[in-house]
Amino acid sequence: MKNMTVIGSAAFTGVMLTIGTGLVPFFFLAGPAAFERWFADYFVFFLSGVFLTSVPAFIGSIAMIRRTPKKSAERSPWVKTLVALAFVYGITMVVHLPLNILFWSMELSDSQINSNLWFWTAAHVLRIAGALYASITALRAVAK
Repeated sequence: MKNMTVIGSAAFTGVMLTIGTGLVPFFFLAGPAAFERWFADYFVFFLSGVFLTSVPAFIGSIAMIRRTPKKSAERSPWVKTLVALAFVYGITMVVHLPLNILFWSMELSDSQINSNLWFWTAAHVLRIAGALYASITALRAVAK
């Protein structure tokens, strides 16, 4: 479980970084119409990467919290890992899911696409930070 949580959270950070550093520049450079077409056609393929990496980390952190004694030095980093992953899930549910549905609708004007994409990107920076923090705390838990 420990290894699954560390590897899952690190891989999840990689997925978030790939989206943030690889796709976001493309989204802005492509222009609103091309972005919207690409997003509607292809972004769904990134969901499997998000789930295949974050779910094992999430389940593993819960399992490790349950397996470690309440007052142990190892428990606190596992809790922090879970909280960080829950934070990322929260941002995804509150910000990204509604915006993704809007982008998929193909009903936005160019100015709406641009303003929503800026907000989507700013919130994605928080997801990268949360995933990275989860990775670091999971690694710290294993190192204790």
